[in-house]
This record gives sequence, C-alpha cells and structure tokens, in this order.
Amino acid sequence: MFAVIKTGGKQYSVESGKTLKIEKVEGKKGDSLSFNEVILISDTNIQTFGNPLIKGAEVKATIIEQIRDKKISVFKKKRRKDYRRKYGHRQYLTVVKIDKIVNSGSKVKEETKARSIKKDSKKIEPVRKTSKVKNTKVKSRKSVKKTINKKKKENKGK
Repeated sequence: MFAVIKTGGKQYSVESGKTLKIEKVEGKKGDSLSFNEVILISDTNIQTFGNPLIKGAEVKATIIEQIRDKKISVFKKKRRKDYRRKYGHRQYLTVVKIDKIVNSGSKVKEETKARSIKKDSKKIEPVRKTSKVKNTKVKSRKSVKKTINKKKKENKGK
C-alpha cells in the first residue's frame, strides 16, 4: 500500500517503513506527525483518488532528525556592468519515517467508493473523430474536363 501526500508545497509518494526528507516541520526527534493532505491511496487492486483530498485519510510518521541540506551556491552576473554577486543557501529539512497509512474515510463514505477505480476494470477506448463529409470518389482530371465540356455544350444549345 502506498499513498501520495502533500506537504511543504510538494507531493511525495510514501509507503509504510519508508524514510524521506521533507521541508522543515516543527518538532523534535522522536515526535509523531500526521499528514492530513492525502491525494491518493493505492492498495493491491484498488486506487482511491481525492477530489482534491481524501476525507478522513491520514499518514502517520515520526521525526528521525532535523538536518540541513547540502550548500547551493548562487552566482549572479551582468556582463559589462561590473555586477557580480555570490552567495550560498542551505535548506532546513526534516527526516521522517512513515509509520502507517490510515484510510478510514473511504470505508465509511460511499462518495469515495464511487471514485475508487479497480485496476482490472475494462479500459475505455478513445472515441474516434469522423469527418462529416461522406466518402466521395475522387475524380480524375480527364473526367472533370469531360463534365465541364458537357455543361458548355448544354448551355450553348439553350
């Protein structure tokens, strides 16, 4: 079972027992967290999508440590203007271990069951666009000239 959660302006695919680095979240080492913004939960044969979030679903995790990422150097320059700036940045991160994924909302409400899709269901084929013009036989140049000449003769006789 895996889930897609949203935290720190980003989306992460998580499984129970997996560790990941996310944007800094307040808390100390060993504290427990719960992520309520769950976008998708996938079981072995059922996928539940949120609209935009799944109500009642949450992902529980514990903080392993608070760290800082590698240094990123930022260099700005404008040519021929004697303008150069160089500075660095280290992002604060939180290392989190996912404990479990709870999906109590989809079992209770029928709305989320209606939105869940089975993998074994039939695939819907795209509708093919058909032209409004019926198939007409393409005329050769000779046959077009013959019809034009016939019309001219008919018009002369009248």
